[in-house]
Amino acid sequence: MAALSCSLTCHTSLQTSKTSLSSRLSSRRPSRVCQAPRIQPTRALFGGKGEGGGNPFGNMGALMENVKKAQQLVQVEAAKLQEELAVAEFEGFSEDETVKVVMSGNQEPRSVDITQVAMDDGPEELSKRVTEAMKDAHAKSVEGMKLKMKGLASSLGINQDGGMPKFPGM
Repeated sequence: MAALSCSLTCHTSLQTSKTSLSSRLSSRRPSRVCQAPRIQPTRALFGGKGEGGGNPFGNMGALMENVKKAQQLVQVEAAKLQEELAVAEFEGFSEDETVKVVMSGNQEPRSVDITQVAMDDGPEELSKRVTEAMKDAHAKSVEGMKLKMKGLASSLGINQDGGMPKFPGM
């Protein structure tokens, strides 16, 4: 950029002159302002000590390898967690325990058991009890999933406050 602005400066001063451009160029010696800027050696830019400078990013290859390993670990552990949640079952009950709902760890309904007592109380009361049991099963399933996720985060070295994981060698 310095060389570009320099040449523009010289070119502009030459055009504003009343004399011809060719005579002006032949009689005028270029000023120091129009010379190309010096390029600093790499070692000066990155603090090298005569060896041509160092890598300002450290050992980037090792860092990238650690990131790949961490990604693979997270994928494996997350797949295990999903399998565990798919087979886990959580039971929810109505207040009087006449209706039971079973949900998976992925919040999929598995079954509903209704006693004869709940059936005898009429459709409106039965609907209320089924809803209570579903909410209870869902809440237990969500809590179970949260506990499993905390365990996964802990096994990966992720702080509970959302901090970065602690990878070996870093």
